[in-house]
Amino acid sequence: MTDTSEPDLIAESRKLCGQLADRLPSDFALTGDAWFISPSGNSVASKLPSKIMSVIGSLAHRARDFGELSCELFERRKIVPAIVLTRALMETTALLYLTQKKMAQALEADSIAELDEFLVKCMSGSRIDPTKPDSPNVLTVIQHLDKEAGCDRYADFYNSLCEFAHPNSLGTFYSYTQYNPDDHCLSFGENQGMTTGNDAAFSTVFALEVIVEFYDRAVRMLPQLSELSKKLYRASSN
Repeated sequence: MTDTSEPDLIAESRKLCGQLADRLPSDFALTGDAWFISPSGNSVASKLPSKIMSVIGSLAHRARDFGELSCELFERRKIVPAIVLTRALMETTALLYLTQKKMAQALEADSIAELDEFLVKCMSGSRIDPTKPDSPNVLTVIQHLDKEAGCDRYADFYNSLCEFAHPNSLGTFYSYTQYNPDDHCLSFGENQGMTTGNDAAFSTVFALEVIVEFYDRAVRMLPQLSELSKKLYRASSN
């Protein structure tokens, strides 16, 4: 999805953050078409749209925070902290992508069971509490996203950021230390490495483009999934 010749990728990231912010929900309430009369005569609401919006809405807000703060840090030439946040942005984008994919699979299968189970894992899952369902494995999701059209090399860019996020050589010695072989002197400080904010911001642009695209797709599917949920409820009540 990323194909920009614009040299100022930090500015492009800012623009994409604005596009994402324009889409962010401030609240969500079930509309009239989410309600229906059950075979027993009771008024029932499909909870599926609320569950979906709980997940994609919170992920989109999280992504906006990471995107905006990454841009701010890039502009301040705080390269490593900006990269750490961009890495988190790429993980958040991947999970929203998977949510949209699960939504599409539910429509194709004419079943919401797997989607509902996935949404519950997103809303209440944990990697440290054995009493809760496992959260989705983001690293696995990133590998799947990498196979989507227009998203090739997403995993490569993510892995590159990990080298800075972890205290490896790129994120430590080559970011904060410079060696002068002439006088055998070490100098320390920010931005001692070769990576510039504009270079690293390519991943920020990539992640923001992807999340805007898949957020829009997910929102467009909401009415269809609401209707499917109602249809399946009526069928199970007969």
